[in-house]
Parts: sequence; structure tokens; C-alpha cells
Amino acid sequence: MTCHRMPFGLPRHVLRALLLLIMMPSVQAATEPNGASDLRYMVIAGDVGEGERDQIRRVVLAMEDALSDIDEVRTRVQALSWVAAAEVQFNWPDELTISVHPERAIAYWNETAFINKEGVAFQSTFHAGIDLPHLYGPEDQVDEVMRRYLEIRRALPDFRIEMVEVRARGAVAFELRAGWQVLLGSNDISERLQRSVVVINRLERMGVDPTNTRIDARYTDGVAINGPIPTTEVLLTTHQNSIEGNKL
Repeated sequence: MTCHRMPFGLPRHVLRALLLLIMMPSVQAATEPNGASDLRYMVIAGDVGEGERDQIRRVVLAMEDALSDIDEVRTRVQALSWVAAAEVQFNWPDELTISVHPERAIAYWNETAFINKEGVAFQSTFHAGIDLPHLYGPEDQVDEVMRRYLEIRRALPDFRIEMVEVRARGAVAFELRAGWQVLLGSNDISERLQRSVVVINRLERMGVDPTNTRIDARYTDGVAINGPIPTTEVLLTTHQNSIEGNKL
């Protein structure tokens, strides 16, 4: 965790307007500032970079006369899409501490957003360039896309996933980082996925180049494979895998 202590640097007209808060007759707890004029420093703690800190600082400073309300400060900070949660406290006599918990992206979402481990999409300019899988689908079907992504990841734990797409009518396709491309269609997806796993593992053992090799599992009892590679009949009898091959 990192934190930076920065002076507020509020404009004079803001400070003058907020001096009125000091004259309020109510007695406030020691954990709350009497007004923005009491605050001289802002500490932003958490696993965030300079860009994130700068955005939080600008959001907080823009609050002006609402700075004395730490609940409102927390609400404004948590309204940033890339912030998962935040805690705000006043440290007597003149310091505001903001602890930030940023969202953790596990995949890109439609090239315009990210998805966290709970399957919630969020916007961020601070996660760009991270090496993550790409998930695609209708905006209202994030849960379904996430479910298929996790299913594929469980079925192929030794492979890195490059892309998963769920189309409007439920058809599923995915690509592995190694190069294998798989079409599963919209029916019997789990069964077709298992069939594809058998084929991928068999082709891997046979040394077939996966680059741009497409496996079409949208068939009732088999698969179609593009390119000059062994036929299904050969696969069924290769290297003592007849039991697995019969599942094709």
C-alpha cells in the first residue's frame, strides 16, 4: 500500500465561504472536520498510481463546501467507475485520509470496458494495456459471457484464453492464446466444449500447429477441423486414446 500526503491548496474564496462552518453551534466528533478550513492535507492510500491519485484529488477539491461531510467525500470517490470501495476519515487536526480499493480487472469487455471477478463491468483509463482475455457479448448478457468464460477456463486449465464471444442468440466461440479457434454454436455447449477439449489435446500431442487452426464443434457427433491435419478417423485411433475418441 502506498500513500501520498498532499496539501489541499483550496482557493481563498472557497476557504472564506467555508469559515462559516466553524461558527455552527453543534459540537462535532473529533473524527469529523469543522470545515474545509480545518483541512490542510490530503492522504490518498492504496494500490493506486499517480494518475488515479490526481483524479481523486480533483474530485475531492471540486466538492468545495461539502468537504466537511466525510460520507459525501466517500460517496464521490466511490462514484468513480474504477474504484471498488473507499474509506474516508478525518485525522485531527488537519488531515483527510482516503483509503482506496481499486477494481481488479480479469478481462476486457467489448473493447470499451473491463470485467472484475464478480462479473461486473466497469470503465477505466488506468487499466489499458494490461494483458487480459477479451470477452465479447451483448451489453445485457455480461453474466452469461462470464459464465461461459469460466466454464472454458475450467475445461482447459493448461491453456491461456485469448477471446470468448457469446453472440445475441447464444452462440459461443473462443480462441486460445496458443492459436486454437473453436466454434461451439448455441446448443449442447457444455458437451461440445468437452468434445473440443479432447480434440485439442489430441492435436497437441500430435504436434499439429495451432496457429489459426479452427475446430468447428457445431455438429451432433463430431467436429470439423480446417487445414491439412489428421482426419477424425485418424484421431480416434491415435496413441491408445480410443476410449476418449469414442466420445467424438
